[in-house]
Amino acid sequence: MNFNVEFKKISLYPIIIILMLLCISLLEMYSLSAGQVTPRFINHVVHIFFGVCALVITFAIPTKFWKRYTYCIYSASLILLIAVSVFGKTVMGAKRWLTIGVITLQPSEMMRLALIMALSKYFSNITLPDVRCTRYIIGSLVLLSLPVIFVLKQPDLGSAVLLIFVYIAMLFIVGVQLWKFLIPFLGVLIATPFIWMSLHDYQKNRILMFLNPETDPNGAGYHIIQSKIALGAGGIFGLGFCNGTQCQLSFLPEKYTDFIFSAIGEEFGFIGCFTVVILYILLLGYNYKISLQTKDKFLKYLVFGINAMLFFYILINISMVCGIVPVVGVPLPFLSYGGTSLITLMFCEGLILSIANSSNN
Repeated sequence: MNFNVEFKKISLYPIIIILMLLCISLLEMYSLSAGQVTPRFINHVVHIFFGVCALVITFAIPTKFWKRYTYCIYSASLILLIAVSVFGKTVMGAKRWLTIGVITLQPSEMMRLALIMALSKYFSNITLPDVRCTRYIIGSLVLLSLPVIFVLKQPDLGSAVLLIFVYIAMLFIVGVQLWKFLIPFLGVLIATPFIWMSLHDYQKNRILMFLNPETDPNGAGYHIIQSKIALGAGGIFGLGFCNGTQCQLSFLPEKYTDFIFSAIGEEFGFIGCFTVVILYILLLGYNYKISLQTKDKFLKYLVFGINAMLFFYILINISMVCGIVPVVGVPLPFLSYGGTSLITLMFCEGLILSIANSSNN
């Protein structure tokens, strides 16, 4: 395998955007640590370092490698998911993390990319008439169902929803007729009462609190109420770096992870939030352009799937902290604290840069 890659050909446009997002993340982590270099802040720096390494290494690997070993990567990720249910580390009632030596992984984060790879290879190996034949869709549903089952078992509703959303987006890009989406949609509507009964109590509370968080302001509705207060307190220009009252006084829950966008809104205001959203739009636009330019079907679907995943990450997290959708555990790309998520996303962007480089040669 040839690893002779000219790094001078790497596009600086997405690199600059990602570095800007990482700088915002570091600033906010420092602020949320009360302006001190805490172990959490140091860990975040380490995560960024390994994320940059992952991007560089992925860029250097020829794209044909991923197509050749796609199903191996999918199988390995699935094995890790199964291992979580047996040997996983339980935190706050959820078994989502797997400790291997000194390394702690969240396999559901890795499974998202593995599923996109597997679906890309599956759909690239069949023709458009085959894609529109129901029996070929069943194979892709098997690839989706296996990880979704084990992710829901953790339980991790946010990751399961992301996997399903990315799958639906990929069905659109490969050419499945729109009317076929009505059948599963009607099926979900019919099964809604049974789905509701199968949810955990905390998941039911999240949905009920989304509809009316004020009914339990100090309990299940606390997260979203404090998030809205933080966003509203920031106004146009924010309260200033290290000056957010909701953040610094720890009223805002999960401020390092799921609700970091609220922390940014409180300290940097509408301007800070708007800047983050614009950076995301620019990055999504670049990725989409690469998917259009790529001729190879597998690589085209892979870039589109990664971009769809990134889009749903952003949409769900920002909608969640604004109270538009129920609270689910979805981090904000390149900003939230979390090693597996950050490294996986940097790995994904390295893949896209590698594909862009190969398309230009």
